[in-house]
Amino acid sequence: MKRYLFILVVVLLSATACTEKSTGSTPTAREEIEAYPQVVVSTMSVYNGELFTNEAPAAPKGYKPFYITAYLRHGSRYEVNQLYTDECYNYFVEADKMGILTPLGQRVKDYMEWIQLCHINRAGDLTQTGFNQHKEIAQRYYKRYKSLFKGDAEIVSVSSTSPRAILSMAAFNEGLKLCNPRMNNTMKSSESTGAAMRPQKSAFNPAYSAAEEKMYRDFLTNDVYSHLLEWGNRQDMSHALNGIFTDPDAFFAHFANYKHRFKIITDIYKRLAFAQNFDIHDRSLIDEVFNAEEHYLMYMHENCVWHYRCGSAAHPILANNMAQSRVLVDYLVARAEEVISGEVDSNAHLCFGHDLNLIPLQNIFGLEGMPLYFGEGKETIEYVAEHWRAYKITPKAANIFFIFYRNKEGKVLMRPQMNERDVEMPIETDTPYYYDWERVKEFAYARLAEIDELKKGAI
Repeated sequence: MKRYLFILVVVLLSATACTEKSTGSTPTAREEIEAYPQVVVSTMSVYNGELFTNEAPAAPKGYKPFYITAYLRHGSRYEVNQLYTDECYNYFVEADKMGILTPLGQRVKDYMEWIQLCHINRAGDLTQTGFNQHKEIAQRYYKRYKSLFKGDAEIVSVSSTSPRAILSMAAFNEGLKLCNPRMNNTMKSSESTGAAMRPQKSAFNPAYSAAEEKMYRDFLTNDVYSHLLEWGNRQDMSHALNGIFTDPDAFFAHFANYKHRFKIITDIYKRLAFAQNFDIHDRSLIDEVFNAEEHYLMYMHENCVWHYRCGSAAHPILANNMAQSRVLVDYLVARAEEVISGEVDSNAHLCFGHDLNLIPLQNIFGLEGMPLYFGEGKETIEYVAEHWRAYKITPKAANIFFIFYRNKEGKVLMRPQMNERDVEMPIETDTPYYYDWERVKEFAYARLAEIDELKKGAI
């Protein structure tokens, strides 16, 4: 495979941000970012499922829902490592000592101190905003599928052993119980299902060795992140820098041996963006510092980072990482088959985990027609920004739901949804958004077989 230098090609072909506007009814990524700047850093964005909805089609005649399975990312959380907030606060402490902070920069310094204090002994914890996200998603699904959640409905939930995933599971079930106190809610968090809930983590998945995971992380650092930061260093972020520093060059000279210039800028942006995970409407400071063009440049960079991190199989090492999702696919299929066959009486089986594990499901099931990779890694950053919009895939509390329908003859259709919007699959069907379950399984396992071929040479 000639994909070993693929990300370098991506960067070299990407000179400037795309400025074209949409000519049809579908907005471009730039237009959506301008409308909703809070979604720029997708993995740090609060849940936005209700921003990008579509009209739900009616089920085919004679079909009724009988079962739901889902994989959901945990809700809004604190930073996973307090080092992030400590480092960013230190930038402004040092700049203050140098006497190069503007009045706006002083306000940013105060914010950095506040968020640093908020994170003491709370790294990775679910915030109240994150708890509410899952509770509200549950209540909306209850209203849509009351027939599945009425009476003594049997709801089984499983989470990773991460506290934020466990609390997200609890929040979702609380939301359901508020709608129907009679339902039977079983919740479990156990190492026995650790591989399925976190397949891309060698500590939980015995099929994924620590050496393979290290190889994947080293590849990201050396062949993805470094080149994307070089791209970032060439972008014009002068509006933000001049707004907070009287002498940006002196500031960067002070940290010359520490990090890329753009890495420091992204650190500042992410910490400011994190406010929404505490107070969903708090964007006043970040929008003062960064203008619309800088928002979009930041989106392009972060979007591409996550595309290659877990949404592409364009290199054998990336394909090997995506291949680990087989255990999760097997788990979801097995639970559905138990219900379809009548072996298990359950109305819903809900899984709670993490972004790294949710994103590959989009590729494997072809949700929204997503391929395993674009153009063998030769796509530009602009192309990725337009065709793989992470803010629609993996905000906090992101979710993929499979709703199962059956007719009197026993034929089963599956309706896929991503963040509460109906999504299509590249499978022939008589009714859009509803797919023959047997064809869905065949498609997913064919994709997994293709991934197994793509990963050859990784190890």
